[in-house]
Amino acid sequence: MSVVVPAAQSLPAPLTRMASPRRLLLRRMLRSRSFLIGGGIVVFVALVAIFAPGLAPFDPDRIGAGKRLAAPGAKFLLGTDEFGRDILSRVIFGARYTLYIGLVAVGIGLLCGVVIGATAAYAGGWFGGLLMRTIDLLYTFPDVLIALGLVAFLGPNLTNAMIAVGISAIPYYARVTYGVVLSERQKPYVDAAQVVGAGHLRVVVRHLMPNVLPPMIVVASLGFSAAVLSAAALSFLGLGAQPPTPEWGLMLSTGRNYITRDPWLVIGPGVAIFITVMAFNLFGDGVRDLLDPRQRQRTQ
Repeated sequence: MSVVVPAAQSLPAPLTRMASPRRLLLRRMLRSRSFLIGGGIVVFVALVAIFAPGLAPFDPDRIGAGKRLAAPGAKFLLGTDEFGRDILSRVIFGARYTLYIGLVAVGIGLLCGVVIGATAAYAGGWFGGLLMRTIDLLYTFPDVLIALGLVAFLGPNLTNAMIAVGISAIPYYARVTYGVVLSERQKPYVDAAQVVGAGHLRVVVRHLMPNVLPPMIVVASLGFSAAVLSAAALSFLGLGAQPPTPEWGLMLSTGRNYITRDPWLVIGPGVAIFITVMAFNLFGDGVRDLLDPRQRQRTQ
């Protein structure tokens, strides 16, 4: 007796495997021109700052390395300043001060701003209202004006300039943090954590902060360029870095007297500031696109 074997039923096509979060993130990074260009320049500036002693052809503070106000040439690619110091070497070492200023200033502003904004949003009531009204009052003053007042009080030097720039940015970071925490606090996971007995500190640190940090990273990356510009402006006014520090804003200040006759004194540091600020702006835009949920859905 023959046995009839039923025809093999067609099986559904295998489901497409979901890409891993890391692969999706890498895909978005490779598609973001702002992230790639800005991040590449930022990495280049960081490498220049790290390896400045090996890259600089001369000691940046060496007086008489060449003739005074020598034009750019084979030996001095960006010329020399009024003391015969190599401008290229000073621009290279200036990258160290610029990144250091940005990191310290953004660190101060971000840390204090996040603490104040998160406390005000989570505590609420009269205490939270008082904190934010104080922040709103400070926010009405321009950042540079606050920094000028603080430097005038603390004294003109590079350290005080970094502290002043960081403090002047606190209201901005606090307002952004307040809005984010206020929105996250209304979500069910916060109530669920409180129901199971989590304390206020645990709710803030373990549950709210992981959702607050991504937007604050974007804000900090964009605020880095503002910190660099503010510190350069203070140095330009003589309230930041003091001679003979090879800081870009100070180099612009000392070179402005020769701008009509020897413009290379300001071209080097001016272009360096422009490129660095543009790079951090592009990098911040790229980070914002990577962390934007709508951008995530478009690339999946």
